[in-house]
Amino acid sequence: MNGQQLPEVSCSATPQGHIVPGSLAPHAKFVFPFNTAKIPPKKTFTLRLAIRNLETGFFSNPDLSYYAAPQEVDPESGLIRGHSHLVIQRISSMKSVEPVDPQEFVFFKGLNGKANDKGELTVELKDGLDEGVYRLASINSATNHQPVLVGVAQRGTVDDMVYFEVKAGVKMPNQP
Repeated sequence: MNGQQLPEVSCSATPQGHIVPGSLAPHAKFVFPFNTAKIPPKKTFTLRLAIRNLETGFFSNPDLSYYAAPQEVDPESGLIRGHSHLVIQRISSMKSVEPVDPQEFVFFKGLNGKANDKGELTVELKDGLDEGVYRLASINSATNHQPVLVGVAQRGTVDDMVYFEVKAGVKMPNQP
């Protein structure tokens, strides 16, 4: 890969780096929108992701160093150094069981900065979304964009996903 994102089959000779124990696994939960929220169309709102056990604010240039260096941890805390991404995909309905094409999305954003004093990563979605049903997911990553690596398979997920609806005639829900 040589630090590039290649659409064809590729491999990376980069070692994986420091792998944290399950007790230090990053984890996240969407604060807003929350699962099954109903949001009015075309209204600006802020996506909020509570993040724990990830030293946020570590983000490399994805055009030059994608997967090009191993995962690093903070030497004092032992936490993975990295960042998160948020992706919104349209789905056909809340009851849909059809897998969603990962190449189709309506919003994608890398959250490069440090979490705020509430331990949240945020981004404003200016002018909101069109009417429809959506899923919102986090992609918690190490500095060089690889998924965070945890030393045990038997654990909860390091990411979160919620499903919400954008619908005319509803008011913006109160945020926690």
